[in-house]
Amino acid sequence: QIADSPRQGMAASDPSAQSAAACERPAPAVAKPVVGETAEGRPKVVGRNSTVTTAGIIVADVVGVGILGMPMAIAQLGWLLGALALTALLAMNVHISILLWRVRMRCPSARTFGELASAAFARAPAWQRHCVRGLTEGPQLVAIFAVLGLYLISAAQGLGMMFYDQHVCLPQWAVLAAMLVLPFAGSAREMGAFKWLIWLNILTLSGTVFIPLVHMAAAGVESTRPEGSVVEPIAELSSAGVLRALCTFTFGMSSQVMLVEIIDEMADPAELPRAYMYVSAPFQLAAFIVAGVGGYYFIGSQAAGIICQNIPFGPAFRVAAVCLAVHMLVSYFIKGIVFCRAAQFYLDPKSASDTSGVRMWASWNGVTVSVLVVAYVTANLVPFFNDAVELAGAMFAPLLCWILPIAFFLRMLFDTVDNKPQVGVAERALLCVEVALAVALMIFGTASALSHIAEEWNSLGYPFACHCEGIWNTCACSSEHVGMEESCAVSP
Repeated sequence: QIADSPRQGMAASDPSAQSAAACERPAPAVAKPVVGETAEGRPKVVGRNSTVTTAGIIVADVVGVGILGMPMAIAQLGWLLGALALTALLAMNVHISILLWRVRMRCPSARTFGELASAAFARAPAWQRHCVRGLTEGPQLVAIFAVLGLYLISAAQGLGMMFYDQHVCLPQWAVLAAMLVLPFAGSAREMGAFKWLIWLNILTLSGTVFIPLVHMAAAGVESTRPEGSVVEPIAELSSAGVLRALCTFTFGMSSQVMLVEIIDEMADPAELPRAYMYVSAPFQLAAFIVAGVGGYYFIGSQAAGIICQNIPFGPAFRVAAVCLAVHMLVSYFIKGIVFCRAAQFYLDPKSASDTSGVRMWASWNGVTVSVLVVAYVTANLVPFFNDAVELAGAMFAPLLCWILPIAFFLRMLFDTVDNKPQVGVAERALLCVEVALAVALMIFGTASALSHIAEEWNSLGYPFACHCEGIWNTCACSSEHVGMEESCAVSP
C-alpha cells in the first residue's frame, strides 16, 4: 500500500504513469507475467527463462568488451589493490541490482526500465515523473546503441584477427559481422529465444580470456613480460590511472541498464537474486580477476590493449580471435533485442503490440536492419568511436546503473506505508557511498574521456579508415605487435 497523495489524480490521468497501478501493493512471492498488455500498450508475454538461463543472459550482457581491457586496468592499481577494488565494486553492483529488483517486484506490470521509472515515481508530481522517465529512457537507448556499435567493431576486429594474413580492412570485416548477426537478430524478439547462443557466448568468452593466458603461461614470463615492465601488489598510483581503472571496473560490471527487461523474461522473477548472487556474480568476479590479474602477471605494468592481442600471430591467436568474434556477435544480439524492441514500439506501436503475424515480423526486421545499418555507419564514421563510447559510458553509466536505481528505491521507500522495506544504518551508509562514487565517476570520468579524445585527436584517423592495427601481420600495421619486433626491426 502506498500513502495517499493530493497528486494521485494527476498520476491517474497521466499516460506515462498508468503502468504504476501494480505498485500500490507488494507483488506476490512469485510474480509471473501474464498474457495481454501493460498499461502503456506494450505486449505482455509469459516469461519463459529459467534461473540458470537468466544468469547466463546477465553474464552475456555484463561481461562484454570490458573484460578484455582488465589487465590494463589492474596495472593501474596493482594485483592486490586491483583485486580488492574489483570485489568491492562488484558487491556494490550486486547490491544496487537487488534494489532495482525489489522495486520491480512491487511494480510487476513494469516491463521496461522506463516503465519502472514511471511506476516508482507514480505518486510524485508530474514534472518529476516526466523528468525521471526522460533521464531513464533517453540515456538508456543512447548507451545501448553506443555499445552495439562497439560490439560490431569488436566482432569485425575478431574476424580480421582470425584472417590476419588476408589484409582486409576493418569496415569490410564489419559488413561481414553485420551479415552474420542479422539472421539471429531478425528472427527473435526475446533475449532467451536461442538459449544455445547464451552458453556459446559464455564458452567463447572463456576462450577469449583463457587461450591467451594459457599461451602466455606456456611461453613463460620471460618472453611475455616486456623489458622494464613490473608486477606489484600495489602499483605507483596516479589520479588518472586510478580513475580509469575504477571506470573500467564499474562500467564493465554494471547490468542495471537492461536488468528490468531481463527480469521481465523470467518465468519466476522472484528467483532473480538467486540467479544473480549465486550464479552470475561469482562467474563475473572469477572471470574479471582471472583476466585482469592473470594478464597483468604475464604482461606487467606495460599492459595495453585487449588481452587476446597480446600474443603472437599464429594458431592460438586465430582461435582466440574466433572466440572474440562470436562473443561480440552474441552480445550484440542480446543487447540489440532491447534496443530494437524500444525502437519498434515508438516507430510502429501497432505491430510492436502483436506477438506474431506477418506484419509484426516485417516491422521487426525493418527495425533490426535499420539499427544494424545505422550502428555500422556510426561506428565507422566517427574516427574516435571507441573513445566516444568511453565518453558515453562515463556520462550515462553512473546515472543509469547507480543513481537512478537508488532513486527508484528511495522513492518507493518514501511512498510505502504498509510492508515498508527495512533499511538499516549500514545500508544507508552504503547508499551514500554508492551515490558519492557514482557522481565522482560521472564528473571526473567524463572529464578524463574528453581529455583523452583531445590528446589523441591527431592520430584518430579518418571516417571509414582501414584500421589494420593489430589485425594484419605486416610491419606497416602491426610493427609493435608481440612477436613482430625482430622481423620489423630497421637497421641503422
